[in-house]
Amino acid sequence: MRQSDTVYLLDSSIYIFQAWFGIPDRFQDAHGRPVNAVYGYLKTLLAQLRALNPVYMLAAFDESLFSGFRHTLYQPYKANRALPDDDLARQLHLCRALTQLIGVHCVGDEVYEADDWLALGAQTARLSGLRSIVLTRDKDLAQLITPGDLWWDWSADIQRDHPALQAHWQVRPEQIADLLALTGDSADNIPGVPGVGDKSARALVQHFHDLENLYANLEAVREMNVRGANRLYTALLDTEEDAFLFRELIRLHPPPHALPLNNLRFNAASPDTLLAY
Repeated sequence: MRQSDTVYLLDSSIYIFQAWFGIPDRFQDAHGRPVNAVYGYLKTLLAQLRALNPVYMLAAFDESLFSGFRHTLYQPYKANRALPDDDLARQLHLCRALTQLIGVHCVGDEVYEADDWLALGAQTARLSGLRSIVLTRDKDLAQLITPGDLWWDWSADIQRDHPALQAHWQVRPEQIADLLALTGDSADNIPGVPGVGDKSARALVQHFHDLENLYANLEAVREMNVRGANRLYTALLDTEEDAFLFRELIRLHPPPHALPLNNLRFNAASPDTLLAY
């Protein structure tokens, strides 16, 4: 049965990279060029389409490495990563073209990250009274999950709804950006606030709820029932500007573009169309 009450949001790039690193490059096209990422990604995508039988689906692709708006805000953002080489870049392009050809609406540009585009898809779903299921391995996308939605690591078959994510993170999904602004995120080269570890950051977010309330009541940190409260207070002094910047980098920002629900309708391509590509 097709689920017309659900919008599936596919973090395509993460599955392409998983295939690129996990499948040997002996998979080649007629010209002897590697297609291992294409092979692995399409195998995953087709399995998802068979199992989910979606009415609405959106696939987002990362095309903004070193060119997105976050780099304007903070130059070291993701500076620990390298641009795809020519083989991977070609396969990324092929994966998007084939995904569109199969009938899944694709988004991505040089300004916004795939996560931002998926946030726009979730916004479209909510405005239409539908729930979202996010297919990803990316922790940042847990921010999208509201009651009724689902974060689904397809490869590991880990599914977490809003209560499960809150139990896992020990803060609400909508507070994850506040938490990571304090702890930092090494994957994106975001340092966080020096001297604030995971346990302390969770205690702060649980107590103050967000950065605004934390920095507006910084003296209250001294009175918290946590080990090293005075040291934690000292660590937070004069860090407000950095913490808010880091949260801005981590938060998801839906692009200012229209994305009607009808655009997300899955229109399965005929076998002849695929074979002709």
